[in-house]
Amino acid sequence: MAEQYSHPEIRSAVLSVLPSADVTVVSDPGGLVVRVVSQDIDGWDEATRKDRVVSVMPPTLADRVYSWEILTPSEAEWYGELSDGQSPVPGWQAALDRASRGDVSEITFASDLDDDLESAPVVTFYSLKGGVGRSTALAAVARKLSGEHGLKVVCIDMDLEAPGLDTLFGIEDRVEPDQGAVSALLQYEFAADCPVLDHVLPVDDSGRLYCMPAGRLGSQYAAQLRSLEPEIWYRERINALHRLIDDVRGSNLRPDVILIDSRTGVSPVAAPLLFDVSDMAVVCFHPHGQARSGTELLTRALLRSTTRRRAERPLTPEPRFVVSPMPPGISATRLAERAKTWVEGWLDPLAAGRHDAPPLSPEEITHVVPYNPDVAFSDTVATSQGQLAPYARIADWILQIVPEPAPERAGQRQSSERKAAALRQLSFSTGTAESLDSADFLQDYVVTRQVNETADPQVPLILGRKGTGKTALFRWLAAGRLEGWTPVLVTTPQLRERPDWSFSPDAYKAVEGVLNAEGLEWGSFWQVLVALAVYRTQELPSELDAPHPAMEHVDDGEFATVRCVAEVLRDPMGPLACGEWLRRFDVAQDSGLLLLFDGLDTAFGHSADARRTRASAISGLLMKQADLAPRLEKVRFKILVRLDIWQGLRFENKSHFFGLSKRLQWEEREEYFKVVLKRAIRADAFRLLLEETDKALVDADVASWSPEQVALAWNALVGERMRGERTAFTANWVWNRLADGNGDHSPRALLQIFAAALKWERDEERRSSYERSVLRPRSLAVSLEEVSEQALSALLDEEFQELQGLASVLRDYGRTPVAEDHLEANLSGVQEDLVGLAQEVGLLAPMESDSSTRLFRVPDLYRWGLGVTRRGPI
Repeated sequence: MAEQYSHPEIRSAVLSVLPSADVTVVSDPGGLVVRVVSQDIDGWDEATRKDRVVSVMPPTLADRVYSWEILTPSEAEWYGELSDGQSPVPGWQAALDRASRGDVSEITFASDLDDDLESAPVVTFYSLKGGVGRSTALAAVARKLSGEHGLKVVCIDMDLEAPGLDTLFGIEDRVEPDQGAVSALLQYEFAADCPVLDHVLPVDDSGRLYCMPAGRLGSQYAAQLRSLEPEIWYRERINALHRLIDDVRGSNLRPDVILIDSRTGVSPVAAPLLFDVSDMAVVCFHPHGQARSGTELLTRALLRSTTRRRAERPLTPEPRFVVSPMPPGISATRLAERAKTWVEGWLDPLAAGRHDAPPLSPEEITHVVPYNPDVAFSDTVATSQGQLAPYARIADWILQIVPEPAPERAGQRQSSERKAAALRQLSFSTGTAESLDSADFLQDYVVTRQVNETADPQVPLILGRKGTGKTALFRWLAAGRLEGWTPVLVTTPQLRERPDWSFSPDAYKAVEGVLNAEGLEWGSFWQVLVALAVYRTQELPSELDAPHPAMEHVDDGEFATVRCVAEVLRDPMGPLACGEWLRRFDVAQDSGLLLLFDGLDTAFGHSADARRTRASAISGLLMKQADLAPRLEKVRFKILVRLDIWQGLRFENKSHFFGLSKRLQWEEREEYFKVVLKRAIRADAFRLLLEETDKALVDADVASWSPEQVALAWNALVGERMRGERTAFTANWVWNRLADGNGDHSPRALLQIFAAALKWERDEERRSSYERSVLRPRSLAVSLEEVSEQALSALLDEEFQELQGLASVLRDYGRTPVAEDHLEANLSGVQEDLVGLAQEVGLLAPMESDSSTRLFRVPDLYRWGLGVTRRGPI
């Protein structure tokens, strides 16, 4: 809290020059802020004002002032009041002035606290000079934190004069005008509401890594940058920088950490980033003599600053040092030792300031990044472990203030006997979720952590690639298994029993004709359809009539239902009446109602025109959800959409769903294996086998098994290693072979390989017995080809017929990897980007290559089905 003083000496000196001036003095730990307001200075330039006033100040008194504001009355109105509680400007002058003083009394870092930080930590990457790999380090660390540690990371490019973080992430083509940090900060400067997520872009489809670019370069960006005034952020009622960070923290994304790329040198923006908002400052430098004195002064300034974060004790920005790039050769060790010696000297203030914390050594807070030509000459930061590995230490520093539980380690044990009975009783259903019997489906469905997260009624949008379990989740929700929520099936997959209002492609085509004729958007249709589904399925309170007279008496069948919907749409008040009816129904509800939408990927047909209709319809549904959700308390939407369809959608406020969507993705191997183990444990003989191994396995539900318990059951079912004891683990083999080109896993493929392995094992057991596990590991290897053919057929025949031509090219080529040039040459004349589509759906995976030609790998899941070998390109 700042404190206001009269300081008669300062006041007297100022009044000797400007007798009618209003003089205000505010003190804070960095020194004094003096504001002089007088009409007499009108017409004086800034240098004259300061020279006239400061020249009469005694030197000992002038040294205590780190900020002068000499203003006319009209200028003072723009600056706002300088009163008790006014934040001091964390500028370079004040920070470096503090750095030249003696040791500080107390230093507390975020990593010293017993409790976690109350909100996402901010980590600023900074360098005094350019060319030391600062932005590359940030991008690499962001990928490691999001990819390996599962954190939700938001990166903000505040290198406003030389932006480039979007390029490193490969998203520069997606940045729109008026999008980015500069535009957002300007809106905050003018006290405008700023939907911060409009300025954020997802870097990939993981849902964990996002970037706020500086902006889209051009004349408009340059004009905006000139208008930006960092100096006034701390003189206004709303601090633009604080508001930007707070809004990112409080957005739907709810990031685990915010990484900021700062401008180099002594720039106006870098100072508040380092000395005010950052919990940790990652300082990058090369151990050249030119960098020594400046980086030392910066470090001392950091150690004498306090962040804006509220805690029991004032927190100091936590310095960490990255020495980069370290050249190869014998000089590397010498340079690294030189850097650590410098850091050791810079840490001198810590000795006096950190009373209750263990000492920090330069080895702990200094990391050396070796020179890597692949990184240095790459436009983007790759996701390969080889290129990201040198930055793991920096990620570990950040993890100290973003706690993450350590993963459990799986145990190992061999299976027991009882094989013959188990082989007779085991059964692995390979049908789609749509075709399975309801009782069998519910008995076998595994309610994993992922299911609980995606089933949350507060998450309206569920995304997933083909085969990752969207329809299975839909059926579980449709069965009313989510406690406290009544399901309403609005659109469904091809189930045996579908409601009349879950339309076929012909019905949607008819609806589109009505919408076009009436000049309506798809959102109107969805509002009508939802009202109809609720009206036809729920018991209504006495005060509610039908949403529309046309719905009171509707004959059975799709035709009658389409005719009813069309009649409501042709009524100018029809869609509005349905919306108002839903609101009144919501108010009358005592419990939750969950509106379920699935089957949208195939419901409109497969032609190019049908896909365009599908995109418009799904966009309209999502926009309608965003419109209705704030007005409904007990009615919730649950919309399941295939990931590649979602990625191709373009509609207003798509960023609304950042943080309000979940991706169905099998990221944990043990959770994936529970799908097959729950079916296996239905066999009494296998249950007895597990009971002999560990009784706790059969006493607990499979969904609650620990990784160690999953490993025990898995090894009993299919053994531990593929061959003998010197080759791959079966768990690793299955996980890797059943992954598509995007690393996604299908439960259907897992069940298919075990069904095929069980059939093969029954036949093989007659020829030669095997008692170490129920299924011998070899059964998996010989079954992969059959599963690959089934997976390829499901991909090409059921969903993406347009990829048949590309598949033929791959079959003819017969090898993997395949060069992009070869694919394009053999697909000439095709209008669609089939290579891009093949990547999206996981049929192809890009590979790193030293050549200028891009190479693509065919994953094992599809390689056998295509008859492709691993001999590589000709």
